[in-house]
Amino acid sequence: MDRVTIRRALRAALDLKYLTVATAVAIALGCGGPAAAVPADEAIGTPDQYSTAKARTLASTHHTQLVSLYDSISTCLPWVNVNTRGIGFRKPKWAQEDDRYLTTWVLIDQKDDARFGALPVERRASAMFSRYGVDLLRRMTALKGVAGDGGLQGYGVVLSWTKPGSDQKVNESLVFWVDKATAQGFVARRVPAADLVSRAKLNYFDGTDEHGRIALEVWEDNFTTTFKVKDTAAASAQTC
Repeated sequence: MDRVTIRRALRAALDLKYLTVATAVAIALGCGGPAAAVPADEAIGTPDQYSTAKARTLASTHHTQLVSLYDSISTCLPWVNVNTRGIGFRKPKWAQEDDRYLTTWVLIDQKDDARFGALPVERRASAMFSRYGVDLLRRMTALKGVAGDGGLQGYGVVLSWTKPGSDQKVNESLVFWVDKATAQGFVARRVPAADLVSRAKLNYFDGTDEHGRIALEVWEDNFTTTFKVKDTAAASAQTC
């Protein structure tokens, strides 16, 4: 699989104008060990990397809150790393206007596991979203300054993990977009999980092969709120 193919497929999926070849390879091909962490400035980028004034304004106005989001993910979510330019205000490819979604793209260090690999793809994606996607929605909607900004239309979550049994370390990825009111209502328990999914636009990728919408379920998973990596929480002032 050549780099041009990888880059085109993921640019089309996420509409990331400044997606680098290295980032594309990371999501499309995965890695043999834990995903490499990137510092906050690389994970968030700068306002001048956006193509519209609206996006640049959102990025500059809420930069401090994006850094706090990065810090909370890095401290509180085990085996998860934010991708290069993984936090930002993205425009989905299907958006007709300059609609901007606060989006977080993470790489999950999922070890090859026979039980996980035996699950249907829909179940694997549902498990990943229930554990990590819901947590990311909670963290993003908790950013009050961002949530109250009229320039924000919604939230996006991109999850990538190594496909079970893949000799070439191909990644599976789930891209999930949902409007602001639905995401905030779900986190506040006013919107049922089934409605969250039905109102969302989602897309599953096997490497760079786009498979479109899949049947996604969302259930309670308290792993990220109860599991603590030894010495990590104690060494940080971050509230998880």
